[in-house]
Amino acid sequence: MHIPRDHFLPPDPQAFLAAEPATGRVIVIAPTRAACETIELALGLRIETLLEREHGDDIRRLAASGRGFGIVAGTGTGKTLAVRAMAETILQAPLRVGVVNREREATPETPTWNVVIVTTGIARRWFEDGLITARDTLVVDEIHQTSAELELCLALGKRARCRFIWLSATVDPSFYARYLDSAEVLETVAFDPAKAAEVHVVPQRPLEFLDDRCVRRAVRERRGVAVFVPTRAEVEQIAGELGDRWQALATAFYHGGEPIRVIRPFLDGTVRRPFLLAMTAAGQSALNIRGLDTVVIYDARYANVVERGRNVLTRLYLGANEILQMAGRVHGRVAGGQVFILSDRDLAFDELRPTPPEFQLAGDAERVAITCAALGVDAQDLELPVPLDRRAYRRAMELLTERGLIEGGRLTRYGREVEAMPVERPWGELLYHADATLIPMVAVAANIESLHRMTREERHLTGLVVAGSDHLTAYNVYAEAVNKHGYVGEVYGLPRHLFRETVDAWAEGRGVLVKVIEDVALGMASVYRQLELPLPEKFAYADDRALAGFADLVAKVMPFDLVIDEETADGREARVSRGSVCGSWGAVAGTLRYFADRFGVPRASIEGTQLPERAIRRYARRGEPAVVFEQRRRREGLLAVRAATYFGFVLERDVEPLPNPFPPELAAAARAALVEALLAGATPHPDQTRLRRALDRFDFYWRRSGGRLAAAAPERLAGLLAERIRNVRSWEAFLDARLSLDVEATIPAAARAELEALPASVHLLGDRIALEYEVGPGGGAVRLRLKEGQARRLRVGDLPPLDRPVRFTVVRGKREAARADSLADLQRQLSGLPRGDRPRLARRRRR
Repeated sequence: MHIPRDHFLPPDPQAFLAAEPATGRVIVIAPTRAACETIELALGLRIETLLEREHGDDIRRLAASGRGFGIVAGTGTGKTLAVRAMAETILQAPLRVGVVNREREATPETPTWNVVIVTTGIARRWFEDGLITARDTLVVDEIHQTSAELELCLALGKRARCRFIWLSATVDPSFYARYLDSAEVLETVAFDPAKAAEVHVVPQRPLEFLDDRCVRRAVRERRGVAVFVPTRAEVEQIAGELGDRWQALATAFYHGGEPIRVIRPFLDGTVRRPFLLAMTAAGQSALNIRGLDTVVIYDARYANVVERGRNVLTRLYLGANEILQMAGRVHGRVAGGQVFILSDRDLAFDELRPTPPEFQLAGDAERVAITCAALGVDAQDLELPVPLDRRAYRRAMELLTERGLIEGGRLTRYGREVEAMPVERPWGELLYHADATLIPMVAVAANIESLHRMTREERHLTGLVVAGSDHLTAYNVYAEAVNKHGYVGEVYGLPRHLFRETVDAWAEGRGVLVKVIEDVALGMASVYRQLELPLPEKFAYADDRALAGFADLVAKVMPFDLVIDEETADGREARVSRGSVCGSWGAVAGTLRYFADRFGVPRASIEGTQLPERAIRRYARRGEPAVVFEQRRRREGLLAVRAATYFGFVLERDVEPLPNPFPPELAAAARAALVEALLAGATPHPDQTRLRRALDRFDFYWRRSGGRLAAAAPERLAGLLAERIRNVRSWEAFLDARLSLDVEATIPAAARAELEALPASVHLLGDRIALEYEVGPGGGAVRLRLKEGQARRLRVGDLPPLDRPVRFTVVRGKREAARADSLADLQRQLSGLPRGDRPRLARRRRR
């Protein structure tokens, strides 16, 4: 399916640019669609706020100065309401406000707007199309809510030389002030010392802490309690168990899978104390709960840690920012407030200080690659807020080039159409290739993160499961919701599925999250608007016949991660997810997700659609013959290999000994294979042992030189060996060739002596630690291999002065070794205590 017009861009981009006022526009970048609506509402209000009372004149002064600035203030102080004063000061004209997000498209009236509110993804698209210029002012709301899209927008805004005004919750603002060239940072703290809360650190788990004695006290003192835990399962368990046992305690839960209406009475203040509201940390960030005077914080979170270009979901301790923001709901705001931090750490709450935010962009190299290709620039031309994993970026560029989305460093026509789809790149490719019968299934599945995230722990999907496809099972769940409880309506002019109140009872019975159903409705409506197709009023249910067509489409395009027999193409284990309806054997195409197990070892799981073997073989490619050197049981030699491959997997190999003498068309490949085998020390050549010793010495000097000794470069040595055998055309001629590499003649004695004099070990924390010299993409470095206890005690002042960067490897028993390029990164990794160690430490402390 082709896109007639990109509805997220103005219908006439040139008219939009021509209509720009002399002051430029104010572009407000919001983290979510809901935040867009809040900002739009705030731009129509004039309300006295704490921020206005303390810094109103400063805000208008800085807005008029033409310089960038930042505002750091807690929830409820009036940051969002201040946007109106900024815009009026900058524009000096009546505000004409418009919103563009997944729900609301750009219209012919868009050029008349002087204040445009967009989400991060739309802002990025506008940057790519040159719609945001140096005259514009970027107002970034909730800048502390980091995401890959937001971080790209910051880099693109700097590239466009825009002015930044940024609004943040309580974090350390020093990075943003420096990175965004802020003239000043205004800080407002809603803290009354007379209302400082009692803070207790308790080494217990949530339900262990919330025992009968604790709840009885909360009921007796008529307290309003908020409990913050990391997962939705824990949220539901706490609210369910306490609600069943304590009828006098009003209980509810809220997380990202629930619609906000489920806790609306708590926000409106209609629920009387005592009450208990369990929430995830992510769900609480912008909610003001009336009557709250007690906060219980479980010191745990799940965050993506970037390891080797992959986002690994890892259980960590809470950061100072999270603890301060949660505790700040009562600390210094409510008389008689109490804060309980459930942690096995020795936390000193009074010593906690805001820290810089944690950035996400390093784990999304593909998004960076697509954005750079849309602009026709290299990632090095963008001043990104975090260093980019160059290796992951190169892999992403190679993948997108191979798939036809990028050519010559720029997006192809196919790439532009896929990028314009309001879904992730793999689903955009499927939508492009899907026929009319598959469009509804692809459009729905594209907007569902996973079947697991769509449902509760206990689900009842009888009659909806399509065995072998999580994608189509999730589609069937949505189809039933629409067919039984939905209708086509309009929101902001966008036709979309709306639902009657009966959907709540249906979702409860099925174990489905209503919020996910509503989000899918919006996402699907956005896809159909982009494709300019009428929205279906009803859906046909997917069955085995639909599965055959869908699986064939996926097998043909294969935009997803692929696992065969629970292994990736590079041999890593990847289990089918516990909640999947796919089998363990055969091919499964979907999204690989990485998580750290209880020992901190990264594991992979997949949900998706199983592909029949006949489809895989139908779309497999048979490559050109290649030559490899292999060692067999009783002989070594060159083999001619012709392989049938399918997206990285070798399905079958036709192997036969390479004829002797070598066929002319394979002679060059044969010599290249021989050079590779010589470097690996694997051939039966008479000179191989001497050659291996020489290569080891060259490697020693190469690593110690930090990659600067050109004479010892691996590429040069490979070239020398290739030159020695350039006339070899048979196996016998190879064995007869004289091969040697002379270290003494190649590397001057003075250079050898200098490199040999470098230290082989250092004295550190009372132990002798070996130095391992290495050369990587960033140049030379030296690696320290430490025990976990040594690493935890290590401080910057303990490190000896060395002539190159120091990297670290920490051996941790059964758990995977921790690797880091800096001491700060190493200690951050070690701060994530594995889940299995927490109860043991808590018991030890109680003893």
